[in-house]
Amino acid sequence: MMSLKKQFTLLSFLYSTLIEGVIALLWLLLIPGDPESAWIFGFSKFRLILLLAILLPLGLTSILTYKAKKAALWYQKASDRINALFQWDGHLTTGFVLSLSGLMYGSYFLYTALATTDLFLQGYFTRLAPLMFWFTALCGQTLYFIFHTGDTFKKYLRTHGFAVLTTFVILISGLLMHSHLWGLEPEDWDTHAMFNRDNKFDLEEQDIFAIFNEGDHLQHGQNPYARALEIDTNIDWNRIYATYLPISYTMAWLTQEVGLEDFLQWLSFWRVIFLVANLGITYLLIYIPYHRYNNLIFGAIAALFWLFNRWTLHMTMIYHIDFVAIFFLLFSLVSWPRHKVISLLSFGLSLGVKHIAMFVIPLYIIWIWQSVENRSIKQFVQHTLVMAGIPFLVSAPFLAWNAKGFFKSIFVSATRISESHFGAPALDTFLELSGISAKLPLLGLMAIVYLAAWTKKIKPFSAAFLILLIFVDFNSILFRQYMTWAFPVIPLVICETMLGSTEKRTISPQGR
Repeated sequence: MMSLKKQFTLLSFLYSTLIEGVIALLWLLLIPGDPESAWIFGFSKFRLILLLAILLPLGLTSILTYKAKKAALWYQKASDRINALFQWDGHLTTGFVLSLSGLMYGSYFLYTALATTDLFLQGYFTRLAPLMFWFTALCGQTLYFIFHTGDTFKKYLRTHGFAVLTTFVILISGLLMHSHLWGLEPEDWDTHAMFNRDNKFDLEEQDIFAIFNEGDHLQHGQNPYARALEIDTNIDWNRIYATYLPISYTMAWLTQEVGLEDFLQWLSFWRVIFLVANLGITYLLIYIPYHRYNNLIFGAIAALFWLFNRWTLHMTMIYHIDFVAIFFLLFSLVSWPRHKVISLLSFGLSLGVKHIAMFVIPLYIIWIWQSVENRSIKQFVQHTLVMAGIPFLVSAPFLAWNAKGFFKSIFVSATRISESHFGAPALDTFLELSGISAKLPLLGLMAIVYLAAWTKKIKPFSAAFLILLIFVDFNSILFRQYMTWAFPVIPLVICETMLGSTEKRTISPQGR
């Protein structure tokens, strides 16, 4: 069991965090402002956002520190909760990996911010440095806190040290490979012009450029969904319209608002987010086989398969947002049913970023009903509303703005004509179906999966995988990025169906 040593107690942790936060705040305030970008009180929008990002957690830390100092009973309960949290080997692994990764990345960022001569990086990195300093210091003291758990951490390392090392080797390999792909042009790898015969890659034809444009429309007060009303009543077309829920477009707008108005600069920021999500998927594919099914070898294979298969590599090169949506879907699946609220919120986030997983919604409704106590209608409605909360909240402003345009723009995903990046048509094309009727083969197969899930004939990972696989193989549209959606669930299906659960709940010399 994890024990809080006298030399670094929870109170010491909070005091350290508070002092580091004050240093970060003073550092940010002392950075000279740019009069040309001043918005309010001499601060630019970017500086105001950073100021808020420091003040809010600093205020919370101040409250927690005061409470820990004055309320002995609350402090003891908080310490006990931390003890209980780290009784699980998996939680300690996650805390250790995240803290060490954060310390390494934060240190690299601070070094770059202080050493770079690039004017763009100086403009943004210098202002981000105070917040990153606080983040890096927090990660460092968390590692120090973990290291000073006495024999507990020594036993943990004896049991799990090789697994943690393996995890870091895989994650760093993926980081190096996928960041290397950012700088490649087709002529760098397609030396025989076999994959891209005109040897050109037009970034402006990718979906990421369309998302950037929708953010630009929002910045200029234009509703991205309203353009769907400009066409005739027939919506069986395949043009670039706003077909996602608003999270992606809103985040594109917000990052442009803080100054990333040039597309390549904007993309440089977002591809880091995509890479973090990609590595997050990788970590889950190691974590679940190892900590839930006690199989490190299978976890390593699953992670390497995900990182280096052709579809994952390709999606990194075309800068699609799917990594973020896939991460939240996968996190939701692995969190269910132990952490229902977290799982449902994560699923809602996945839908809000990109609603490829919309056909998994009936599965969650089934699982919610099966999980509520005494078939409580109240609990069922509450959990269903949690699942729908994020998509509804982000969509509400656009519904109020132009509901007809919103629904028509979103609905095009269900009515667009057949199209494929592979020249491989779906069944509905051969049957000469179009519009909603073209979805009948897909919906028919999915209905069988829903029935199997309702009768508990198949387990959750298997049900989700089958739904995603049916979507890929029977949807009228097949784009390259769709291929990545089913892959990360395959290892979880194998774990669920072929490996017995031997989840480690507590740390002991035997590694139970």
